Amino acid sequence: MIETIEASRHGTLKRIIEDHWEVFAATHHTRDVVRENVEKVLRCGDPEHMGYSRYQCECGHTHTVAHTCKSRFCNSCGKVMTDTWMEKTQERLVNVPHHHVVFSPPSELWLLFRCEP
Repeated sequence: MIETIEASRHGTLKRIIEDHWEVFAATHHTRDVVRENVEKVLRCGDPEHMGYSRYQCECGHTHTVAHTCKSRFCNSCGKVMTDTWMEKTQERLVNVPHHHVVFSPPSELWLLFRCEP
């Protein structure tokens, strides 16, 4: 059966976690770091749990922005981190045509390459 996901809910991964995490966690052993990251994702963008920043202009108008989890596991936060990393990496590369070559010696020679001179 195909279920239609409401447009108002953010991210399908977050929804899947919301709908199934409790049962999964109760029936499977998970490491602490996994549980911590799942909790971050579930609370991402929730001002009550993650906090918020409030901005006010001189005219009196205010705008509230909820803090995010900044977890690599989170769809939205992980995407932002990846895009930022790609931009920084591209800035460091020389802007010339190049080829990427991977040198894979046979396993019999691996010890020669692991030795430090």
